[in-house]
Amino acid sequence: MINTKLKQIWYGGDYNPDQWPEEIWHEDMRLFKEAGINVVTLPVFSWAKLQPSEEQFQFDWLDKLLNLIAENGI
Repeated sequence: MINTKLKQIWYGGDYNPDQWPEEIWHEDMRLFKEAGINVVTLPVFSWAKLQPSEEQFQFDWLDKLLNLIAENGI
C-alpha cells in the first residue's frame, strides 16, 4: 500500500437498522461480511429514536447495535 497507515480500502455505506425489526440485524451482518463491507455510517436518521422526548435519551438499542457490528469486524 502507498499509505502504511491505511492497510485496507474502506467499503460500506449508511446503515439504518432502526427502520426495521432487530431480528434482521444478524442477517444484515452476515450479508455485510459476504459483500466485503467493513465500515458503516450510523445512526443517520434516528434522532427521534435516540431522543424520544426533550429530557429522555435511549441509547440501549444503539449500544447493542455497535457491539454487534464490532463483534462482526465491521
